[in-house]
Amino acid sequence: MLESYAIWSQITEPGDSVGGLLRRTFGVSQSLEYVNSSIQPRELLAKIPEDSFRSDEFIQHLDDSLECWRRRFKTVEPARALEAIYKLDGQLVTPEDLHWPIFLDDLGDHAPAAIWLIGKPESMSMNAISVIGARLASEYGLELTSELVRFSVSQGWSIVSGGALGIDAAASSSAIANSGTTVAVMAGGLDRLYPRENIGLFQKIKESGALVSELAPGVSPSRWRFLQRNRLIAALGQATLVVEAGFRSGSINTAFHANDLGRPVGAMPGPVDSVRSAGCHRLIREGRAELIATPAHLSELMGQRVDLDNAGPIRDNKQIRVLDALYGHVLSEEKVAAATGLTLRETTQTLHLLAKANLVSKISLGWRKH
Repeated sequence: MLESYAIWSQITEPGDSVGGLLRRTFGVSQSLEYVNSSIQPRELLAKIPEDSFRSDEFIQHLDDSLECWRRRFKTVEPARALEAIYKLDGQLVTPEDLHWPIFLDDLGDHAPAAIWLIGKPESMSMNAISVIGARLASEYGLELTSELVRFSVSQGWSIVSGGALGIDAAASSSAIANSGTTVAVMAGGLDRLYPRENIGLFQKIKESGALVSELAPGVSPSRWRFLQRNRLIAALGQATLVVEAGFRSGSINTAFHANDLGRPVGAMPGPVDSVRSAGCHRLIREGRAELIATPAHLSELMGQRVDLDNAGPIRDNKQIRVLDALYGHVLSEEKVAAATGLTLRETTQTLHLLAKANLVSKISLGWRKH
């Protein structure tokens, strides 16, 4: 049975709803027997009780799918794929397993046949929030991500993301730094982790949560697979938070998937002229996302009421500007004021507030960011 799931994950591309329909109708093994036979599309459709799949267009779609699957069926090696995941200390999680994340079932026929996983399988089934955003993130975005994730972890929420540079990496790193759980969804096989710059982070994620993919070992990530991967990120979280995003981006694609699933979406506003925040502003303007500015907003997004007395605030605009100015620099109070456009009094007050939060410190040459 496990090999049948492995074969389905190898012969189909992510999001293949026709494969999902056959597995749902006939079961994973019987549907595979039909693929490995000479049965024709109309014969197969006659065995499906649902009338909605009788159109000529769908028959052609099924015919094309069978052709593709049968071609791949001849070359796949499920035993080798399973051996590869075992060598990585991983496993194949199927819908029959105890730790299968039932949230994925909301994808219907677009759900994956199985999930390849390295780490803790139970981490996929936790109450989670998906945190996503721009790869070329600003210091403003990175600081907000760290704050929001710290708060999320304090509420016992797992962090789901895509393992990309920028906001994704900051979300996972903050979860780990705050002793939380994080799940990173990959767009290729777990023996071909991407991006390579995050390999050290991926190792930590395996220890605190899980690396997951619907693609078998040996499969390379591609643009199409990244876009399809986003539906899993949206499905695994009870809500999705977009911190920074371009007007058209993978983060917006993930938010749209969450919209389609009926999951709540939140977006952090940024400077009105920021290209990095244009996508967040678009989501809010189009009514696709709630504006998130405080931990209370985030709690509402997750459908929970919590005591915020000890949650700590998201850094205000002055604090973000000061932290941004100190990024990679050691500056005097006067130079910080000049860089931020704040008064010297505002700068001094803000620096001391940040020092109390252990985010900055004063040394002989000036102020530095931790």
